[in-house]
Amino acid sequence: MSSQGKHVVFDVVGTCVSYDAIFDALDTRLGERLRAECIKPKLLGYTWFEAAEREYTYLSISNRYMRFYDVFASLFYRMLWMAGIEEPRKFATDDDLAYILEKFMDLKARPGVAECFQTLRDAGFTCWAFTAGDVKRVRGYFTKNGIDMPEENFLSCDSLKIGKPAPESYQPLLRQLDGDEVWFAAAHMWDVSAAKSVGFKGAYCTVWEKEPCTDLFGDMDVMEDTFPEMAKQIIAASGNGKDKISSKFKLYCLPNNLYNAVRNMTSSSQCNRGPVSDPVASFWNATPRKLDEYRSSQQLPSNADVVIVGSGLAGISTAYHILQNNPEAPFIVLLESRKVCSGATGRNGGHVKPDTYFNVPKYTKLYGPKAAAELAAFESSHVFAMKDLVERESLDCDFHLTRAVDVYLDPEHARQTEEAYQELVKAGVVNLHDVAFTTKRDAERISGVKGAQCCFSFTAAHLWPSKMVHGLLEKLLQKGLQLHTNTPVASVSTTPDSQGLWTVNTPRGSIKTPKVVYATNGYTAGILPEYTNVIVPVRGIASHIESPKGKSAPHLVNTYGIRFDSRNNDYLIPRADGSIVVGGARQRFWHNRDRWFGNIRDDELVDEATSYFDGYMQRHFRGWEDSGAEVKQVWTGIMGYSSDFMPHIGGIPEKPGQFIIAGFSGHGMPEILLCSKAVAAMVRDGVPFENSGLPSMFKTTAQRIASESSPLEESLRPLWETKIKAKLS
Repeated sequence: MSSQGKHVVFDVVGTCVSYDAIFDALDTRLGERLRAECIKPKLLGYTWFEAAEREYTYLSISNRYMRFYDVFASLFYRMLWMAGIEEPRKFATDDDLAYILEKFMDLKARPGVAECFQTLRDAGFTCWAFTAGDVKRVRGYFTKNGIDMPEENFLSCDSLKIGKPAPESYQPLLRQLDGDEVWFAAAHMWDVSAAKSVGFKGAYCTVWEKEPCTDLFGDMDVMEDTFPEMAKQIIAASGNGKDKISSKFKLYCLPNNLYNAVRNMTSSSQCNRGPVSDPVASFWNATPRKLDEYRSSQQLPSNADVVIVGSGLAGISTAYHILQNNPEAPFIVLLESRKVCSGATGRNGGHVKPDTYFNVPKYTKLYGPKAAAELAAFESSHVFAMKDLVERESLDCDFHLTRAVDVYLDPEHARQTEEAYQELVKAGVVNLHDVAFTTKRDAERISGVKGAQCCFSFTAAHLWPSKMVHGLLEKLLQKGLQLHTNTPVASVSTTPDSQGLWTVNTPRGSIKTPKVVYATNGYTAGILPEYTNVIVPVRGIASHIESPKGKSAPHLVNTYGIRFDSRNNDYLIPRADGSIVVGGARQRFWHNRDRWFGNIRDDELVDEATSYFDGYMQRHFRGWEDSGAEVKQVWTGIMGYSSDFMPHIGGIPEKPGQFIIAGFSGHGMPEILLCSKAVAAMVRDGVPFENSGLPSMFKTTAQRIASESSPLEESLRPLWETKIKAKLS
């Protein structure tokens, strides 16, 4: 045992720190009123915490994870009602709640905790803190109580987006400490029991619950009434009992039926960040295709020159550029968690619409005028790069070169945008030769959109995205690429082996490779946890609208962006068959954060937004009033939003041979193709990012990954905190 590390992972809230400050705050603020209703403040506080833990867990297992603190705060008035208060919001106020929650920041350490930590450390143990709270707040408990706990020894369910007691929440730390002796200590018996079930040794302190209820949870390795005694017993028991079973062994030694259940739970959610099974069918993917569930071989190859994760446009076009005109083509294995092109590429609007002017002022402030101009030019070049690819490879994907028209319906927003545009014209930094501006006088007639206050137009395109991907994929398979669908990547080794090879682990086996490309967009953090909160899954909604008149319906020549105000906008493409694809509907659900932000549920609709598309064409477009146009299909899809608005492209810091192409923030069609060409050059020829031709702010860096600031969330916070609703619905 001398070479084996020893660790104790502690639960924090309720274990290391007590709830007494909350109970005291309840008594101070509401005590007299509660006792007048025969309600004990402490009992109310206890049931409040217990109910919050239940709802927190239910939200997590239903893939709607929320911070425990937010769940706890939300339940306040409900708990008063459950306790017998007929009018909770008259009995107490938001000021009362704010006072109580403020005391959540001042939880005191339980007696003997500091001594417990020191005793364990003196005996050679490393102490860790694992919490369902946010790390900043929980670290504050230790700091305020004078207890040493290094920052790197904190782990939170918030970073995993999955709550205790789900087995997957405990496994990352267990895997990290694989091979060592690892204990889990808590004052919640359910917590210790769950940790023990996945491979920890269990240490339980009765300081909170008093009764261990071993008839329900089983016996733990150590059970004591005080923390100092628990530490002594852990030390005494160290090295005794059964050898530790690593989390990997626990998973792969399950019977097949249980293994598949656990695999589905872990791979489909990837700690609530990976693709779910059975997504809602999109218009683009409603008809089955021969490569949907294609596997090049019954068994996974054990080695590959390159492994690409993800079969959307980013993954497929990266493979295409690696193999294009390559006399020494590497052996590429492409892994897809579900069917081919079942993620964002197969669920978007099919709109190749560069941002030629709208966000240029914002990016100028963030990155400077030169970088903003570089980005606008880069996006504009994609329209013709896409056209060249379609024509060069003879891809049947309904590609149409056209103009996009941005229409502004809010007078104030139109005025602000026009002023910003005129400033860009004066500055002369950005090439605006392709942008045409139309004032209110002619905007409705030119655009065909009712109530248009102004509009802009510029070159764009639209296509059938999954047809493009399938067409390219057929050609790549002929060049030797191996495709394996329904093969989710569970993990990639944290370090390369002695030969410099990474191990890519899937339920069907592992692949050794010197190079891995993550084309995983909104699902990136599921296998690259360092990108948690850096690339956030965001759920969107789109629809397919048809008129019974078919090709005789009013024809729209252009694609559209319809901007209702500064936050809410829809996008639209007209199809040659007379039908329309429309996406957006933010007005209906963006005020409710958990319905879309950090949400990977494309297996369900956003119910409150589905009816938004009814009568859409008649409502907004001149000449469509008698078209009979109606919604035929609605679907959802998961995008990957970058915390600083820029995609992450290039070599992953501290992981030589690993590359990322992800985080396109719902704007991938005018960015991905040339990004993939650059990534292919990095993978194939070792081209440094700086020579790749990509905008400099696209480069993924340690600084960007580690940054605690999120301009994305800062821009959205007013919407969530004040429950603002759009003026137009």
